[in-house]
Amino acid sequence: MRKPRVLLADDNIGVANALRHLLEGEVELVGVVHDGLALVQAAQELRPDVIVTDLSMPLMNGLEAARRLKRDGATARIVFLTEYQEPQLAAEAFRIGASAYLSKLAAGEQLVDVIYEVLAAKGANAKG
Repeated sequence: MRKPRVLLADDNIGVANALRHLLEGEVELVGVVHDGLALVQAAQELRPDVIVTDLSMPLMNGLEAARRLKRDGATARIVFLTEYQEPQLAAEAFRIGASAYLSKLAAGEQLVDVIYEVLAAKGANAKG
């Protein structure tokens, strides 16, 4: 079975490195970016299966980046990984087309499983 191609976006270098370490060996990590504009550009070039992104990033937040990607026809599943637990942010993420909305506090335990679940769901929303 082919490992999913994953693009990671988080402006916190320490968090990004921890997530990289968590994902290596479990998925094919095709790139790591640190702002929303770089996320949009990398997603268009690398065409990942799954994008794992933070909400709050410089130049363009994760919600706006996801909005642009979906508008431009990107087919990657989007997993928001965030410290923000406000229901209205999660609701907006799902309106945009997110496949999952996961707390950074649960990332170590759930992120790899969620990546595989959103791919298996074939468009159904998963929530963490």
